[in-house]
Amino acid sequence: MIRLISVALLSLLIANVESTPCTFVTNGQQITYGVRGNTIHFRVVLTGIAPNGSGWTAIGFGNSMFSGLDVIVVRVLNGRIIVTDEFVRGFQSPVPDRQNNVQVYGLRYENGVVVASFSRSVFSTEQTDANLSGCSPWKFTVGLNRMSPQGHLFHHSQTPVHRVVCINQCTV
Repeated sequence: MIRLISVALLSLLIANVESTPCTFVTNGQQITYGVRGNTIHFRVVLTGIAPNGSGWTAIGFGNSMFSGLDVIVVRVLNGRIIVTDEFVRGFQSPVPDRQNNVQVYGLRYENGVVVASFSRSVFSTEQTDANLSGCSPWKFTVGLNRMSPQGHLFHHSQTPVHRVVCINQCTV
């Protein structure tokens, strides 16, 4: 009986340890992400945003802009939050994917804090979408970057932070 209880407690501890999302944090920005089933869930939080502030941040998937990046862009435009599935190659503005594979399920902008919650599939069916299974290179754009009044992105002000993410280690 004691052995059975010990095994059950150990199983619960392992399940709790394995059920941990991953986080990218820098200068008033936090991106929390984790996989459940075949879906990756994201929560982007930006703080210190001016009232009616505008700008963009993004998460890129792939090796480099030169080889092409699958990108999820979060725009703050005149008090609205817009999350899009895009692709960029080289030093030009990204273009929206033909099929938006990002599911948005929560947007909030109040008291200088932007919160965007969304998800996308681990696996890709579109040519411009990255397959995110296993370990893959991700790029985290730092802060809120400049854009035009129409929402066209200007070049990021800082080099994005590169991380190799093994998504099976980030669970929700």
